[in-house]
Amino acid sequence: MSSISAIAQSGLAAATLRLNVSASNIANVDDASPVGSAGAYDATQVEASAAPGGGVMAQAVTVKPAQLLAYEPASPFANPQGMVDTPDIDPIAEVTNQLTAGIAFAYSLAALKVADQEQQQTLDMTA
Repeated sequence: MSSISAIAQSGLAAATLRLNVSASNIANVDDASPVGSAGAYDATQVEASAAPGGGVMAQAVTVKPAQLLAYEPASPFANPQGMVDTPDIDPIAEVTNQLTAGIAFAYSLAALKVADQEQQQTLDMTA
């Protein structure tokens, strides 16, 4: 596999991870849990860094702090003060993450197609 293909595939993987993490966050934006409970949804984000030799390495990490206190006295999880833990998720930022991940995926896919065309042309010349 050429380095161009490897770089493009790492971009595809990073964009896919970013979209999956964002979708999970949006799906859990309204989750509430008792204050201090261990079973609460922890919001995540993707951290990306340059990979040696080109491309990108991406991993999902928990947002710190992952929980925010919210006043929801009607929640069955509310403490006597009416407080619950909710995930620290900004829906607007998550939609932006999804749009950006879609664009990054499209560009990485285009680069992969160009690399495939170049490899095919090289094979045609040697045949």
